[in-house]
Amino acid sequence: MRVAAASLWLLLALPVAAADAPALWRFDPLASQAQFRVHLRMAIPAEGRFKSIQGEIRPLPEQKLSVRVQLDARELVMGGPAWIQRVTHSADFLDSAAHPEIRFQSLPFSSQVLVSGGDIVGMLTLRELSKPVTFRVLPTQCRQPGIGCPISASGTLNRHDFGMHAYRWSLRDEVVVGFQLKFADDH
Repeated sequence: MRVAAASLWLLLALPVAAADAPALWRFDPLASQAQFRVHLRMAIPAEGRFKSIQGEIRPLPEQKLSVRVQLDARELVMGGPAWIQRVTHSADFLDSAAHPEIRFQSLPFSSQVLVSGGDIVGMLTLRELSKPVTFRVLPTQCRQPGIGCPISASGTLNRHDFGMHAYRWSLRDEVVVGFQLKFADDH
């Protein structure tokens, strides 16, 4: 019953759309976070953060939602030794100079996912290659996900699917992208 009440609150809290324009819940680009983690074959941390996030959740018919997220690969700041930053941004990996946009567009999903957790499936575009990726949303920690607490999600992708074949002796194939998303005040 608690989950159902929280889901109802979420749907009621969404702005009512005008007949000609759907409502959007824009993410606060500075209060939201996106992480990027590569797994090194040696015991050195290799996690970074993007400086800002663009995107929104859009209400759809039948209590469904869609999410769009856009990141600027040039704004990824990796922790650890300086060479990790260089390798991550290099033409052989993210190639952030030539391919600055990282985008995710979900398929429609149940609004209940933002409350009780679950999977959001969609297309991730990285290095101009689009592949299906699943992000796992964690159950909410508050009554107002995205307002009172962040919406937390993460997904694992195989770097080879996105043309990142270099550094195979130092980097594992899995890359983890995580989000903590909060809505802007004008939601």
